Amino acid sequence: MGFFDDICNRHWCEELECSCGINVVLFTADGFAFFGLLDRVEDGIVILLPAAGENEVFILTPGGDIVTEELSYIDVCTIVALSKNVVENPFEEDDCERGGK
Repeated sequence: MGFFDDICNRHWCEELECSCGINVVLFTADGFAFFGLLDRVEDGIVILLPAAGENEVFILTPGGDIVTEELSYIDVCTIVALSKNVVENPFEEDDCERGGK
């Protein structure tokens, strides 16, 4: 058995299915965090679409970089935490940090 087989919690499928249609942040065992709209859970894979008001799924890498994708596929067995009903993009810098107004 591999590392992810040991941490896989099949109860996540039920929890995640109840969260379909809302904005979430998913945290994975490999240090990534994903922000998007949870579309569906299918065969142990979570499909994230862009969150409400966003054009892409945002991903915070373990190195602190932010990358985007049109949609994301995440193995349920890698998910270690879930934040539901996220209103604003938690990975976006505010104007002060960017030197804005």
